Amino acid sequence: MSAVASPFEVPRPVAKKVSRLRLLVRLYSLAEGLAAVAIVIGVGFWLGLAIDWLVEPRPAVRVAMAAAVGVAALVAAWRYIGRRALAPLPDDSLALLVERQYPELGEGLVTTVQASVNRNSPDQAWSGLLGDGFERALMEATGRKAATAVRDVQLRRVFDMRPLARKGVAAVALLTAIGVFAVAQQETFAFWIDRIHLSEQLWPRRVRLSVVGFEDREASPMMNVARDDDFELSVLASILDGHTAPEEVEIRWRRPSDGGRGGGPMLKIGGAVPGRDEAQQYRYTFKVSSDLEFDVLGGDDRVRNLRLHAVERPAVTRVWLEVEYPKYMQRKPRSIPVSGRAEIPEGSRAVCRIEAHKPLAPVELRDSVEQSDLAAHVSREEPSQFSFPLEAATADRTLLITMHDADGVENRDPFRLPLSVLPDEAPELSVQLRGIGSAVTPQATIPLAGRASDDYGLEEVWFDYQIDDGETERRPLRTQPDGMDQLPMTERFDLAEADPETRRPRVALKAGQKLTLAVKARDAYDLGEEPHIGGSQRFLLDVVTPSELRALLEKRELGLRQRFEQTYERMVGVRELLDRIDLAAAAADADDTASEAAEGPEGEAAAAPGGRVHERDRARIGGAQQSTAQLSFETAGVAEGFDDIVAELINNRVDTEELKERLETGISEPLKEVSGELLPRFEERLAELLRAYETDAAAAAEPLAAAKSEADAALEAMKAVLDRMLELESYNELVELLRGIVADQEQIKQRTQEQQREKLRGLLDE
Repeated sequence: MSAVASPFEVPRPVAKKVSRLRLLVRLYSLAEGLAAVAIVIGVGFWLGLAIDWLVEPRPAVRVAMAAAVGVAALVAAWRYIGRRALAPLPDDSLALLVERQYPELGEGLVTTVQASVNRNSPDQAWSGLLGDGFERALMEATGRKAATAVRDVQLRRVFDMRPLARKGVAAVALLTAIGVFAVAQQETFAFWIDRIHLSEQLWPRRVRLSVVGFEDREASPMMNVARDDDFELSVLASILDGHTAPEEVEIRWRRPSDGGRGGGPMLKIGGAVPGRDEAQQYRYTFKVSSDLEFDVLGGDDRVRNLRLHAVERPAVTRVWLEVEYPKYMQRKPRSIPVSGRAEIPEGSRAVCRIEAHKPLAPVELRDSVEQSDLAAHVSREEPSQFSFPLEAATADRTLLITMHDADGVENRDPFRLPLSVLPDEAPELSVQLRGIGSAVTPQATIPLAGRASDDYGLEEVWFDYQIDDGETERRPLRTQPDGMDQLPMTERFDLAEADPETRRPRVALKAGQKLTLAVKARDAYDLGEEPHIGGSQRFLLDVVTPSELRALLEKRELGLRQRFEQTYERMVGVRELLDRIDLAAAAADADDTASEAAEGPEGEAAAAPGGRVHERDRARIGGAQQSTAQLSFETAGVAEGFDDIVAELINNRVDTEELKERLETGISEPLKEVSGELLPRFEERLAELLRAYETDAAAAAEPLAAAKSEADAALEAMKAVLDRMLELESYNELVELLRGIVADQEQIKQRTQEQQREKLRGLLDE
């Protein structure tokens, strides 16, 4: 039976040293943990104070900050205190910790402690070792040696006191600073404690900044401004209630769209004086092309996280008028689009409607002429549209429109809407006499042709006439407009027309008088005291006897004959020009020119267009063409002149069938045939001749003969008309002779009557 070994007892000095080390480790962890928690609380105190003083966050943010500090303190307490307190500290680990600082122990302390720790271990190696007497004596000797050695061991060398010292100093400094702050700044400390308890009162400051437009920045930290425009920011620094104005206020801005940043000092405006001014003003100008965020810093105040939101200015896209016209215009209401200037007729009522490209807020409307404000209504259904009434328009004016949109932005310059009032114009008449000259007989009928027009309708049209300097009289036209905008006129003013009741002429004219005639018209305008009346030009006509009128017309016939004689002579010249064209000479000249060109320099052959003879005859043909066209025009003019004479004879009622036959059949119609048929055919033959002549002069004989034939036919017809004119002249001379005989007879008759009256007076006197 083997003997049982007694347990190995660790020497008391060793056991005491290990136990003391365990206690010191626990105290070290506790001290470091408390310092860490104090640091977290201190940092949270000062950091929270700084944030709250700078930003003055809402209570919810302050609650979150306090919660964050609490969580950080709990984390520090768990890391440095809780987790370490729960961690086991075995004796052999503590002994090993001492051995690292005291290597001269030669691992005796660790061996002794491990022998004690494992004395009840079932490990057979240890049991055998301890059971061996020699071995046991060795362990006891090692224990005694370790017990002796640990008396000189100082446990403070085991600990690195620098982390604990740093944490301790930091904790003490933070807590001391809090204590000093609480004593030195009792009001501020108390105010901060109130803020921690979620007080809504803001920090008292030496500088109080307010940004114009952002007074309630908690509710609205953003302002809408016009895109691509300069925005002038104004900041006020209060100088009331103990506040002072800083020397400099700074702007710091950033652009979220591209990350751009910038800033600078604001411009100080003047110098505010306490007692006189409430605040010092500062200005800064932004160029806003996109959204901007900015902060304002001055003295001990900060205004942060303000934003400028770039929006488009409101702009007009469409303008139209809903017009209600005056009754006299007899027009239905209509909608008129406006581009630039709005125009409405005088007396009209209208509603002006304007559409913008974005929703609008209230609109300001001002009359720049009358310097008065008008009311504008923004549509609820269409917020981008607004309207305003225009009362009965009487004068031009200009409206200045300032639009405020839903974003709070207004148009840069007021929208100008010129409003023009179109006055009602008098009717316009364009009238000409037809078939009447400057003289008429007392029984003449005066044809007038033309047109009367008015923008809004005619009511009445009449003849307006005056004899010499007498009163003006009127006679209505047979056709009345009855509200028509235009009235074509083919009217006659008959001087011989009789009054149905008295059967006397309406217009009693005598030779030697003067008749002034015009056409006038009236519209339905009723906005003024007088209606609008328009008139045509006034025609001044001399009243002559039939014989005097015929004499005047005979002079015109003489003038027309002289004109036609000149036309005939020029036509003879054109015919002679054709006789000068020598086709054979032109062909020979062209051949000679071609031969000379073939013998030119370097033997180069060239096609010759013709020589001088060819060019001369070509010019003659071209000249004949031009002259023929002009002769045709002049002949037509003479024919028209004779037609006018016939018309005057008819309208003055002095025509005879024989005279009309002479003038129309004998002169006018043949002249029209010459100008309208014969001469144009001759001109065509000349054109054919010119084309043939330019191609080959020798082949132009046939076109030349045709042209001469047409010229001869035209000359023959013109000569026949000229002979008829001479016959008419002889007839007119005979008539003039008879007219002279009649005049002489009238003179003899008057003288005889005068002599008879003289003899009768003599007999009566006797």
